[in-house]
Amino acid sequence: MKHPEEKLQTACVKWFDYQFPKYRLLLHSSPNGGKRNAREAARFKVMGTRAGFPDLILLLPRRGYTCLAIEMKADNGRQSVKQKEWQAVAEKFGIKYVVCRSFEEFSNLIYRYLESEILA
Repeated sequence: MKHPEEKLQTACVKWFDYQFPKYRLLLHSSPNGGKRNAREAARFKVMGTRAGFPDLILLLPRRGYTCLAIEMKADNGRQSVKQKEWQAVAEKFGIKYVVCRSFEEFSNLIYRYLESEILA
């Protein structure tokens, strides 16, 4: 498969939207990857696109965290240096950062993060 992370992320977002419709607008994907020409890349950069930004961010404070950042990786995928730098800064400022490699990891993470919502 050419884009296993994309397929995984799509399945996770669809599941999240179905399970938690009241929070669906708070789960966001920033399309940082992909091929762009130099002009478009420069335009995105000045508009605030940052290398290393996570694939998904849930803008909902829970469990003592300000929000949840999720980096999706295929089984053999590794974080880039920029992604590791972003993770370190995010965690310093109270953001929960997690690398997910499967749908099961993602759904378990969301259930744990939103535990008080589920039990209510």
